[in-house]
Amino acid sequence: MPGEGAAPPDLQARSTTGAMPEAPIRTAETAEVGDGDFEVMESGEPPSPSSSTALTPPPVPAVPGAPATTSPPLRSESLSDTGGSITGGATAALAREALSIPEALSRRPLKKRLKPWFEEVFDENYLRTLPFMTAQQTLRETAFIENELSLPPESELLDIACGYGRHAIELGQRGFRVTGLDLSLPLLIRAADEAQRRGLSVNFVHADMREMTYDSQFAAAYCVLTSFGYFDEETNLRVASSICRALKPGGRFLVDTINRDYIVSDLPSRVWWEGDGCVVLEEVDFDFHTSRVLIRRSIVFGDGRQVENEISIRAYSLHELGRVLRRAGFQVVDVSGSLSGKEPFLGAASQHVVIVCERPTT
Repeated sequence: MPGEGAAPPDLQARSTTGAMPEAPIRTAETAEVGDGDFEVMESGEPPSPSSSTALTPPPVPAVPGAPATTSPPLRSESLSDTGGSITGGATAALAREALSIPEALSRRPLKKRLKPWFEEVFDENYLRTLPFMTAQQTLRETAFIENELSLPPESELLDIACGYGRHAIELGQRGFRVTGLDLSLPLLIRAADEAQRRGLSVNFVHADMREMTYDSQFAAAYCVLTSFGYFDEETNLRVASSICRALKPGGRFLVDTINRDYIVSDLPSRVWWEGDGCVVLEEVDFDFHTSRVLIRRSIVFGDGRQVENEISIRAYSLHELGRVLRRAGFQVVDVSGSLSGKEPFLGAASQHVVIVCERPTT
């Protein structure tokens, strides 16, 4: 699961070990690192202290109402209306082709998948669909994570669903010992390459967050950009419990997800945007029985290829997410409405639910 996970551009998401994209989806983010050795670990076992890697979810599909970033313009017009315009010859042609098929796509059922969506979405092409994330945005988010987790120098951190390592690499550059875990090998390879280029030592672990076996190892952990909530209720709780167990007593965990109470008023919706040599169309709906955001994504590439995905992510209200964390063994410490800086949580007016909690010392 990519750790920066997977939601539509109006959603913001990361991957199962990763993350969802941001508004326009959780995120193509950029971080800067140096050259250094790295190794990708194939299991959820804690890496040895000497292990170092440079890899990097999530991020993932976009979620409605995600924070604005410097990215290609999102189009929310009806996709059946071919009057939308995109500048650029090749891209314009792509857009015309994409906009000519949405109704047909909506009528044709997708093929039954043999794998869960989060094992298919975060592949080599995923990065091509991400909007551009500025270095300033990464710095703001990383500073917020560092401050909220109250981290002493050289603390050992766990980035769950790290994706292509935007935050893990920046925190590694600040002197922290970071382990980034994600299910997407393509995103981890991208992260490892960037960390190596910057000369940083970051451990990137290729593993499933549902199978983590860490025990009292980390000073803190974080899972951001709606990378939490990919599974059913019982499994999401089990993941939260595993995260609690991975922390030392008193260790903090920061989780960031889209706010259910914010996005429900904007759904259903249909959006499209330009990626790297492709056009992405997403139809986003909400299941009020299960509180899951349902995303149907169609990608048309310049070479004529077309990829379709269906994504399903649990959206939480503040009280729901707080209940999951308490059942997992955490104590809630603080709540915020943004990952980009300290902002009060304003109920349905806040796009995000950001909770900081900690493992009790007794």
